[in-house]
Amino acid sequence: MDKKNILDEQISLHSLWWEAMCLGEKDAFLNLYKGLYRSLAGFGLRVCSDPELVTDTLNQIFLELWEKHGDLPRVEQVESYLRTILKRKILKKIAHEQRLNKAIAIIGREDEALLEMPYEELIVKIHSDEMVKASLQAALEKLTPQQRKLIQLRFYDGLSYEEVAKRTELTVRTAYNTIYSALKFLRTRLKF
Repeated sequence: MDKKNILDEQISLHSLWWEAMCLGEKDAFLNLYKGLYRSLAGFGLRVCSDPELVTDTLNQIFLELWEKHGDLPRVEQVESYLRTILKRKILKKIAHEQRLNKAIAIIGREDEALLEMPYEELIVKIHSDEMVKASLQAALEKLTPQQRKLIQLRFYDGLSYEEVAKRTELTVRTAYNTIYSALKFLRTRLKF
């Protein structure tokens, strides 16, 4: 048998295992895991050189596959499909880790600045921060419930205007206008 035939046979075997797994057959799931794990791990290490991250992500993917096996789509190229999922999850985790490290670095710099600040200035800063928070909270309570909800989604939850509109079943334009008017009100109340 030549390499192409062997590869085609593996692909069809993976597809059969996939279909059986989707029907709830645990042995098919285990065969898929055993048959693809090593290849997927090698691919993951080419995406990211952190073996622990690759292993954790790959195990998470297989756990999710089993948990959602009844809702999975029909897949012909199982290994390619799983490689795509693995790559996306690894890149997402790396991006999250980078954002976290950046935030920690910023907090670290702020903490250093606070440590170097004279005691009296530190007390004034803490007091003024608390006053700003209290003023903001009081101003937020003056908004309509819809404005508060949209501000929460946009600025506290970090959603885009499109995501806010989808979540609240509003048009993007309405979401934008509502948030704009809420911000305008907050600026006047807080004198920014």
